[in-house]
Amino acid sequence: MAMRPMRTASPWWLSLVFGVGLLWVFLGERLLNTMPSVRVAMTGMGLALVFAVTAGRAWTTTSTKGARRRVERALLLCHVGTILALVLYALTTSWGPDSLHTPKAEGALTVLWGVLLVASTIPVLMIELSLGAALRTGFDIESSQVDDSGVEYYRVRDLGWAGLSIAFAMAFLMVTCRVAKDRNIQADVSYFKTSAAGESTQNIVHASADPIRVMMFFPPGNEVKEHILSYFEALASDSGKLEVTVHDRLSDAELAGKYKVTKDGVIVLARGKDDKEKYFTIEVTELDIEKARKGSKLRTFDKDVNSTLMKLVRDKRKAYMMTGHGEMNDPESIPPELKGRAPERRTSKLKQRLSELNYEIKDLGLIDLAKDVPEDATIVLLLAPTVPLQAAEWAALDRYLERGGRLLVALDPKADPNLGVLEGRLGLKMNPGDLTDDVAFLPQRGTQADRRFAITTQFSAHASTTTLSRAVDKGLVLIDAGALEDVPFASKDKAPTKTITLRSMESSYLDLNNNYAFDEGTEKKQRWNIGAAVEGPKAGDKEGFRALVYSDADLFADALVQNAMRQASVVMVSGPLLDDSVRWLGGEEQFAGEIVSEEDKPIEHTKSQDAVWFTLMIVGAPALVFTLGFLGTVYAKRRRTTKKTEVKP
Repeated sequence: MAMRPMRTASPWWLSLVFGVGLLWVFLGERLLNTMPSVRVAMTGMGLALVFAVTAGRAWTTTSTKGARRRVERALLLCHVGTILALVLYALTTSWGPDSLHTPKAEGALTVLWGVLLVASTIPVLMIELSLGAALRTGFDIESSQVDDSGVEYYRVRDLGWAGLSIAFAMAFLMVTCRVAKDRNIQADVSYFKTSAAGESTQNIVHASADPIRVMMFFPPGNEVKEHILSYFEALASDSGKLEVTVHDRLSDAELAGKYKVTKDGVIVLARGKDDKEKYFTIEVTELDIEKARKGSKLRTFDKDVNSTLMKLVRDKRKAYMMTGHGEMNDPESIPPELKGRAPERRTSKLKQRLSELNYEIKDLGLIDLAKDVPEDATIVLLLAPTVPLQAAEWAALDRYLERGGRLLVALDPKADPNLGVLEGRLGLKMNPGDLTDDVAFLPQRGTQADRRFAITTQFSAHASTTTLSRAVDKGLVLIDAGALEDVPFASKDKAPTKTITLRSMESSYLDLNNNYAFDEGTEKKQRWNIGAAVEGPKAGDKEGFRALVYSDADLFADALVQNAMRQASVVMVSGPLLDDSVRWLGGEEQFAGEIVSEEDKPIEHTKSQDAVWFTLMIVGAPALVFTLGFLGTVYAKRRRTTKKTEVKP
């Protein structure tokens, strides 16, 4: 009895060896790439198996005829397609030319090699499953000349086409995902939202002379990474000076080691190259998207990026805060007999924000100021001194301005309102009357004293109030403020430029007799000057001085710098005022603008509002349900009555 020939010229295990070779390539390139020698060995052995199997398949194809040859040829074409996919993949690695290492080229090649690999391997799997392992244990070239009746070529062909259809469907999904990622089309219907890049952050990137590199180290498939990547991609497309790359800390161990990245969720911002490179990091502690939704890191992400960019684009500067006169930032120096007159306020948030703006904060005490303001001072801050400054100290500040210094003065009616010799230099003096408003004020205790919490939305377009002047939903609350008045400039030469930046509302007045009520005969309602910016004339190539004077020191206390309060539709917070003031004084007004935050704003209700909401929930909701049910019952009853009438003869 003649022995039945094999169903194919090649054994079943040849495709298995081919799959093992692909697996070794995957392990070498994706899991072992942190060990260069192991990677080369593993990838090399995998490629050797792939090419060896392909060569064997070419031999069986050329050595057979008929249906067996057509089966071998189909498998050979799939192997050739797999090798071509590996070649395209190699072009996306460091082995490929530099001209292909662009986002668009790498994206296109990644899609191509992925589609080609899927379209080449799935048909092989389908064909092998259809043929099975029976009568396919070794190579059988001689039988090809005798009989190929056992080769079910048409079934193999149909299953191969079916496998190709499945591969093309998967490839279509790959292309769709890639296009959606590149187009950055997202639909987020949840309340959670990562803060977008604000105007200030965009301005910093635009102003950078060198490109800024952003390297994100996140595990593959992380959802938090996608939110942050969207933030940086939007910033990059707007500025054109941002290069964003995503890395796996384990796969790119060499790069992670260079920037001392030892954990996932680290973002490196770098500028410059080689020994001139400068970099800083931002750490995202919550990598689980559900925990990130509950935290505030992503909601205030723009603030972190803004602060880091400030450190990156320029060196640290020095801000001197005057002490020793019972200032708001130095309450311990208030004399015991005056402690009850001036309220105790904190400036920790102000100092924190100055640090985030890349300023080193130093104290400027009596002894230091008596000599002179230090040469390395970028700005000097004088916040609500309770004890009057000595004449020598005012003279030192005057000399500092004369040589182009930058000064911020915030006075308080309950402290010392004197400006010394700076009144003539700046053309301003303080009126210590208590600013009161019986129309626009912030309710606190439900008494007339609330009128001292005056609200204003009157801002100029000056650089120190850029953000406030552009925002339609922001205002300032003025707590126990005074008012600024003009005086003649002392300089006989070219006078400085003075701009009123903040004013009160028209309904405000200075309460001269402290009765919290408007006395028409002695008091006047008008827009009072609250803030002023004074810029000295240039002396040749030397810039003139810059000074900001405010008649309300509470604008820079923690209560207003940190917290947002609501009155109707107006959010009152002085954080943007602090940022823009410091930037204008430091000559960095090009960095001014809004810093975006998606933090939850507190919802506040008065007692009467709470009573209304309570009544609506307890009484209104059940009443609404009862009314709808009653109307529905009546309507249904009428319909039944109408039908009976129509049926009745």
